[in-house]
Formats: sequence, structure tokens, C-alpha cells
Amino acid sequence: MFGFLLNDVNFAFTVALTIVFGLALLEGLALVIGSSVMTLLDDLTGFDVDADVDADISSGGLTSVLGWLCLDRLPLLVWLILMLTSFGLTGLIYNYVVLSSLNAEFLFWFAKPVALFSALIITHTCGEAIAKIVPKNESSAVSVNAFSGKVAIITLGKARKGNAAQASLIDEFNQKHYVMVEPDNDDQEFLQGTQVVLIEKTDSSWIAAPFQP
Repeated sequence: MFGFLLNDVNFAFTVALTIVFGLALLEGLALVIGSSVMTLLDDLTGFDVDADVDADISSGGLTSVLGWLCLDRLPLLVWLILMLTSFGLTGLIYNYVVLSSLNAEFLFWFAKPVALFSALIITHTCGEAIAKIVPKNESSAVSVNAFSGKVAIITLGKARKGNAAQASLIDEFNQKHYVMVEPDNDDQEFLQGTQVVLIEKTDSSWIAAPFQP
């Protein structure tokens, strides 16, 4: 068994499953200390994985592909585990069948394309089912219009009139969202770490005012 897993033709698939095992182990350890790899991944990406339904995004190209793969409806950690597990297992199964039944070495060249294609189909199919039961999904149904009046913190850049900066906020479901904000006045600017109140949604950003505790 170990000889098969360590075979050169299975290297990519074994690595994928090893990463899944490592992520699961890290998540278990993080939960013990009161944290979560899932939350950390969402923070590191710098964007809201659970895309807001009213967000101004293109309906074509890469966005459509990612939507079809359910990346906008699943926590990033869940999506990674689903994708890597599908890729690793289908690749190993394919190579096992080729090795044990067909014994045609040239067929090993098709292992990665077959595994990737299968992983995409499995991720789409299983992702659709998982997205219906993952609790975090409920927060992604919150309209960005509901953010009006909420306090956000500038997390990246310096906001000026006509030059928006990234800010983060927590919704009523205790989920983090990222929005672009800018002041309404030319003489105002928001530095990183500044707390602001979201006032009005424009086509590309939020108009905000300094938060007064």
C-alpha cells in the first residue's frame, strides 16, 4: 500500500491528501486553543469568501467558474478540503485501475487531467449539497444594503474622496465582510485602523463617516 502511495505517478495525489490531513490536524489543534484555521484563511485572503448577493461582480469569466465551483458559497477551508480530497482520491483510484487491470504505462499520463476534471465535477456536485447545510451560508444571504449604519474598520490602504480603501465589518451572524469605503468630504481621510460608520452604498464603494464612540 505504501509502495503504491509513494510511487512517482501518485506523487501529486498523495501530496493533495497529505495537505488535507494537515489542514484537518491544524483545525483540530486550533479549536483546542480557541481559534480556527477557517477564520484565519478567510482573514488572509483579504476578501469575503461568502460573497454578498448585491456585490458588484462580473457574471462571466473567472467569476462564473468560481461560482460554479461553489467557492462563493462555502468556507474556504471546506472548499479546499473538498477539492483536494476529490483530486487525490480520483487520481489514486485511476492509477490503481490502470496498474492492476490495464497495466498500460502510457495511460498514467492521463491521470492528472482525469483527476482534475473529476475533482471539478465532484466539487461542484458535492459543493451544491454542502452549501445547503453549512451554517455560514446564511450570512452570505445578507444584502449589502443592510450594512448601512454599521461600524467598519479600515484594514488596508488610506481612504480619500474618490480613492476607496478596504474595511471589514461583522454582521449580525458574527461573520466578517470586506467592503470598500471612502469619505464624503475632500478634506477627510481614513487611515488603517480607523473606525468608520457606513452611510450610503455607491456603485463601487461605501460613503462613510468617522465613528464617534
